[in-house]
Amino acid sequence: MNSKKTIISHFETYKEALFQEIITLNSFLELYVHIRKRRNDRLEILNKSPAFFYLIQESLLSSVIIGVAKIYEKRNQKGRTIFNFLNFIKANHKAIFNNSALKEKGVGGITEKSIENHLVLLSDQEPLINKVFAWRDGSFAHSDKKYFQDRKILGEEYPITISDLRTLIELVAEILNKYEGDYNNSYQSINATNITDIDNILNWLYKVEPYKSDINKMVREQTYNRK
Repeated sequence: MNSKKTIISHFETYKEALFQEIITLNSFLELYVHIRKRRNDRLEILNKSPAFFYLIQESLLSSVIIGVAKIYEKRNQKGRTIFNFLNFIKANHKAIFNNSALKEKGVGGITEKSIENHLVLLSDQEPLINKVFAWRDGSFAHSDKKYFQDRKILGEEYPITISDLRTLIELVAEILNKYEGDYNNSYQSINATNITDIDNILNWLYKVEPYKSDINKMVREQTYNRK
């Protein structure tokens, strides 16, 4: 039997790992959305290296789909999934939450019923989760012949939106923060804070573009003068 110290240590490690995973996925998703939005005013700059920016967006979306699928993979009995996390808490919630230190803070109200409620919330999202699995298996993690040449068919059969992906990410964050609050009396934000970094590059290129020919001429002259 695991000691109480070992159980709590495992809980803390498990919780923080899932938090970091969901924070990263949310950052990837919001950066993907942000780059697409910048086509409204920086399309000319993005089109200077279309293949590069296309690969970036594909990589971001692929990471989100595969990452969300991994967190919601019920069949993965050993992985760090939200289901395994809840099952671990269900088996050990008394050791984790029902202690005197937490009661003094007025927290520690986790019960089997509250855990079951979270499992119900996850079950309610099963149709949407299955769409994510379909995208993962049909296009990103594998290459189904049916969708290889035309991903639009996948979108028609398993339509999924950015809002859908946000829903799944935010649900995991909501569940994690319930246990974070009852354990530490705190809250972890998953808000993406770095998505506008790319604006520095796009805006600089936009300002430089009108002078690019002059800059190239200057560079050529300097290179010639060094010879």
